[in-house]
Amino acid sequence: MAAVLAAHAPAAAAQSVDWRAAGGDLFGHPAQAETSTVQAAAAVDDLARLPGLSQPFQDAVDAAALVHGLDPKLLHALVVTESAYQPEVCSPAGACGLTQLMPGTARDLRVSDRLDPAENLRGGADYLARQIVRFGDLRLALAAYNAGPGRVARLGRAPDIAETRAYVVAVIECYLALTAARGVRNARQCRPQEPTP
Repeated sequence: MAAVLAAHAPAAAAQSVDWRAAGGDLFGHPAQAETSTVQAAAAVDDLARLPGLSQPFQDAVDAAALVHGLDPKLLHALVVTESAYQPEVCSPAGACGLTQLMPGTARDLRVSDRLDPAENLRGGADYLARQIVRFGDLRLALAAYNAGPGRVARLGRAPDIAETRAYVVAVIECYLALTAARGVRNARQCRPQEPTP
């Protein structure tokens, strides 16, 4: 055993030799590598970078979107359009909360308190994700969220209802505004802006 170790000892010692000087430029120059790393970091600093989202209920929206595989900007766009981030608002039809859940829909989604922001967001994200999975098209899913999935399924398209058409456009405009890093709190702020010269 000692003979085997002794036979391999010179090879182990040989591996500790610094061979960089023997290869000329083949192994590069450490000083140049550091310079190129600094240059690469400076180039990253020159890149355009959009700021992160900073919307109301940010953490709760992110959490609800993550559970259902939704883009948080899409869930924010829905909330902006539905309630303008007012967690206790109710429509004349009886839809309540940030994502404006109807009582029956909330029951089906096991949302016991529609006015609780986290619970409402969880239910709204679940319901939106179900419509996207069912219809395979964001416009149809949004139309179903607004006018009911049964109606969209029967027609095979978005219903020709002015409110539903406007709703789909508003959510998509809000999604695009949020994607462009515009902080929006209501659907009017989502409308396309005039380009800057």
